[in-house]
Amino acid sequence: MDDLIRNLMTLGLTEYEARVYAALVGIGEGSARHIHEASKVPRPRVYDIAEGLAARGFITIRRGNPHVYIPVEPAVVIHHLTSAVDAAATAAVQGLDALSLDARSKNSPIWYVQGEWSIRRHAESLAAGVTCDLAVVCLDYGQIGEFARLIADASRDHPVSVLLPNGKRGIRKPLGNASLHVPKPFCTFFQENIFERIYCGPLSVDGSTFLLEYIFIADDRVCMIVYREDGVRNAVVITLPFITCVQRQFVNRMIASAERIEGPSGGM
Repeated sequence: MDDLIRNLMTLGLTEYEARVYAALVGIGEGSARHIHEASKVPRPRVYDIAEGLAARGFITIRRGNPHVYIPVEPAVVIHHLTSAVDAAATAAVQGLDALSLDARSKNSPIWYVQGEWSIRRHAESLAAGVTCDLAVVCLDYGQIGEFARLIADASRDHPVSVLLPNGKRGIRKPLGNASLHVPKPFCTFFQENIFERIYCGPLSVDGSTFLLEYIFIADDRVCMIVYREDGVRNAVVITLPFITCVQRQFVNRMIASAERIEGPSGGM
């Protein structure tokens, strides 16, 4: 019984709540006196504990003289508890990640991001912080849908340009008011040595293979590069002006000479 109580407490019940609910499951149903005898919870506390469990949907009360308390199926209660724990864990991770993002942005002009959730969180933060415009270079056409809403939302309030070297192939979700562009050659050196070699092809360095997926640039201030290293997805966020301004100038030059195309239509 002690292990059961500890497990229920781990899921979010207090000790008295766990003892009252476990006692009810054990006896099937009962009055406050029955619960007190089975749980060893002081009888005066049984009433308010039972009312609290009823308010949460964990037991039902057949009111009378005396009241009779009936437990809800354990599977239902455990599902509710685990869902609440999962939601709390997700909220905690989001809160801590936001604190971490703020701290890193204050203390370092370059930092690395790992994990799908963190990459999305940083991309959303970047887009939400746009004050002038947003530029996106998309090199992974099979995955553009994951950022479609982010791009569409940003395009409601600010100009958003999306550079698509292979056109809109694979882009099935609307991108709001974003302007879509297919780059054209404009400088032999840049086209051969930077765009084709670094932007569009895999790079092999010290036995590892790097493949660029996205570049997000907000207001010449923040640049986020999403890439794969030996198949593992990572990102780097840069706020160093020497790098962000150069990246934006490259992208601006490509957009200036690009062909504008129509994107997919329809609701998000």
